[in-house]
Amino acid sequence: FDKQSAPQMVVAKAFDNFFGKWGTTNNDTPSNLNPAMIQSFHKICRRIFAAMDDEGLHQLCDFVPNFAMVCPRLNSRSNNQDEDGISSMDKVGSAKKRLQNLFNVLFKSLCSAGHPVLFTLDDLQWSQSFAVDGMTDFVVNYIPNSSGVSGEICRRGLLIAGTFRSNEAKESDDLIQRINLMKESGRANVIMLTVGELSKVDVTKLVSSKLCLPWRYTKELAGLVHSKTRGNPFFVVQFLRSIIQNKMLSFSVKSRRWTWDCDVVDMQMISDGVAELLTTTFGQLSFTLMQAVKIASCLGSQIEESTINALDSRNEVLSFNMKNELPLAVKEGIMEKAGPVYQFTHDIIQQTIYELIPSHNRKLLHKTIGMNLLKSSAKNPTTHLLAVDQINIFCKDGNANLEECSQFAQSNATAAKFAIASSSFEQARSYIDTGMQLLETQHWETQYSLSLDLFEMSASVSCMHGDITKMSTCLGEISSHARTFDDSLKASSLLVKLLASSSKFEEARSNCLIILSNLGEVFPSDVSLPLVLNELSLIQKTLRNITSNQIKLLAPMTDRKKLNAMKFLNMLCMYSVISKPMLLPLLSCRMVRLTMEYGFCDDSIVGLATAGLSVFHFTDDIQLASHIGKVSESLVEESPKKHVL
Repeated sequence: FDKQSAPQMVVAKAFDNFFGKWGTTNNDTPSNLNPAMIQSFHKICRRIFAAMDDEGLHQLCDFVPNFAMVCPRLNSRSNNQDEDGISSMDKVGSAKKRLQNLFNVLFKSLCSAGHPVLFTLDDLQWSQSFAVDGMTDFVVNYIPNSSGVSGEICRRGLLIAGTFRSNEAKESDDLIQRINLMKESGRANVIMLTVGELSKVDVTKLVSSKLCLPWRYTKELAGLVHSKTRGNPFFVVQFLRSIIQNKMLSFSVKSRRWTWDCDVVDMQMISDGVAELLTTTFGQLSFTLMQAVKIASCLGSQIEESTINALDSRNEVLSFNMKNELPLAVKEGIMEKAGPVYQFTHDIIQQTIYELIPSHNRKLLHKTIGMNLLKSSAKNPTTHLLAVDQINIFCKDGNANLEECSQFAQSNATAAKFAIASSSFEQARSYIDTGMQLLETQHWETQYSLSLDLFEMSASVSCMHGDITKMSTCLGEISSHARTFDDSLKASSLLVKLLASSSKFEEARSNCLIILSNLGEVFPSDVSLPLVLNELSLIQKTLRNITSNQIKLLAPMTDRKKLNAMKFLNMLCMYSVISKPMLLPLLSCRMVRLTMEYGFCDDSIVGLATAGLSVFHFTDDIQLASHIGKVSESLVEESPKKHVL
């Protein structure tokens, strides 16, 4: 984790790199892997498929794009997917559960492969509680209790290695509290290791080992190194590098050993933050290499080859190719390479290089990088999000002009949609807030579509987070400025959810009925038992002859007006069960009729199931109710949204 990247995206990228190593399909795996590993990978995939319905798998593909290579059929979404990635069936405050479920499925599937799993989480103090929350939930709720044999097997097969800086994590912080919760659960062996500074003896051992000389020869040099670095391991390594580069420590061919002059070494200065030492070292690098690592430092602690290729494709950020320079950074010990990822060997190195860029140039450089990545993104979510992150650093202090503000607001809106699709709602909220800040003063008049888009997404994401106050504010804005009834529909559905979450079921039901009447679906204000029995008698023949195959053969519902009506009927069914059960038969019968006339949608299953429930409650025809229940159950099992239903 680092200060610049969203924690969700760091975790997603780790899983994405894992799945990216396995070719384009299950049958196209790397040839350098042994059959046992390939078999284990296929087992992981089978566990993931078994744990999720199609909609969940689509969400997983948005969160981990390379997973789509395992199952290419998941690349295209079904037509009835909600455009903003949030279903009408999602509950208020369900954002964290959705992302946590993806995390748990991936974690459990990896642990089922029959091989030990090492999960490394570095710099947890910057994870904003996301990673440690997911880890804690998995340990507390999914690892079997220590009393069972399976628990021992599970614990022996999983090692979570997390690191954090104690000076940046207090006892009251979420990180420490979560670690304590894992300890108290008794479901994992939690061991805390404190890594302190190197002692003078430790430094002497290190220097003696590296120079292949006895302690008595290196003791004075080691003492100087320790006093100047205070035993900080990173500073020790950098100080030794600097005195070698400055010829203060060199190998003598004549003496066949390393030689040095302690008086000269003692003159080598080192600051508390080691920045001056590093700056001097970096000053000896070639101009092109220095420029390349400066660009890399703007992107955080690591940069992928795909990002490098995107920047190199236009040569607008640099006149030369970064791809040719970064391997030299690896040789110099500034970066290291793992697969397709270049990473700075320490965040101090990344921060020092970043601060070498003049402050007035940094923001412009972030903008240039972001604009170039946007041009190369070609609707690639990962590249687009990275580009917008760079642009938003530039926008923080109000540096953008009017034209740029409009363009960047649109880019943030697109980024928010990508983040929502991958269930990263916290990240989406950040993009939405930035997009809204970039809108013009009279944006409802001059940027109506973009304003509506951003405020709808803000209300939706606030709903998923359970932020009732912000949700209410956004809905009020939309209600005041929506130009047409259709433009207010999304906000109306969210308002109904808001009312229901506050236990205002009567008001939620009343709002639904008003909206449905505008959609052409009118229901009587007074519902009597004779009216209910008459409605059920009229639909009984249709219900008696209905089969799951007949429903599946229906064309998809495409009429937008009827699709919206079905969504509101679905919500109204849920609230009527609590506030007005007599209305339920009328609603469910209408849903069945709309399905038979206009086609099938996900809400059709809810309509059919509640029709069966109505038959059971209001008539003596238990056999018919059982038949409808079985048909509904069959449709749920085969639905892409099985778990939601």
